[in-house]
Amino acid sequence: MLKPIRPDLSQAHAIINARSGKAEGARMVEDLTAAVSAAGGALTVHLDRKSGRIETLTRKALDKGATTVIAAGGDGTISGVAGEMVGSGVPMGVVPMGTFNYFARALGVPETPAEAIRAVTDGVIQPAAVGRINDKVFLNNTSIGIYSAILKEREETYARFGRSRIAAYWSVLRALIKFYDPMTMSITVDGKQLSVRSPLAFVGHSAYQLERFDLEGAEAVRDGKLALFLADDVGRRGLVRHAFRLATRRMQAGRDFRLVTGSEIVIDPGRHKRLVVRDGEKAPMRGPYRISIEHGALDVIRPKDVPTDDPEVQ
Repeated sequence: MLKPIRPDLSQAHAIINARSGKAEGARMVEDLTAAVSAAGGALTVHLDRKSGRIETLTRKALDKGATTVIAAGGDGTISGVAGEMVGSGVPMGVVPMGTFNYFARALGVPETPAEAIRAVTDGVIQPAAVGRINDKVFLNNTSIGIYSAILKEREETYARFGRSRIAAYWSVLRALIKFYDPMTMSITVDGKQLSVRSPLAFVGHSAYQLERFDLEGAEAVRDGKLALFLADDVGRRGLVRHAFRLATRRMQAGRDFRLVTGSEIVIDPGRHKRLVVRDGEKAPMRGPYRISIEHGALDVIRPKDVPTDDPEVQ
């Protein structure tokens, strides 16, 4: 059995999303700096105070010779950092500061900032798989269709009532009532073709996230595949019923959605450009959308006391 590898913190860099719902500003910087110093390392901090700088700050850290990069923020921030670090050989630590924190929770990283920081500075390195949609990386999921409208509604709800999981669920219901735009899609999964009319194509790459909602497909993801969920074209009221079943963990494949698993997925919705959601962040992207997995592409730091017999974190 190989001895676990500890992260090199001699030139650690932290990418902190100062806009995160749980950001603590100076306290976060202070705690991270103290923890890295106590572990015998040195920390350089990069604060992202405005949208769109995560990738730039991560490249800057790597260009400066970072031996470890710590991503502090929600799933979107962590995904943005990961996209720049794939193939670099530099490990990524995670301090969750978002609403759901699926990737961090899947790693076994505590959601309390102080405990998460200790888990990073005292953790071990393990390879992880990442997903790709065209040339962009995602960690938990990617989708096209109505989910982009849900995210827009979520942002407006957060601005009015603050960030919480209840506010996130409420924004789902509001978006489903207000928006409905089913797509006719040509889909190929591992060479098998199908034609579908659906308001949403959602590709899951996190077994942890799927299990939190009691959705099928988690075992396929652990086996190195992607889980494609296609919502039925049931209209606004039907989608609201589906959202309620999802929130209450009562969704069923075959009744409420179609589930297809595979290693390579191509989705062609006809329109040349659509909003694509990756780990909670949306941006326009040209289709068709080629979705695949890169095994062992990213080194991550997980708590040393979390047992696993899986060579990749998914």
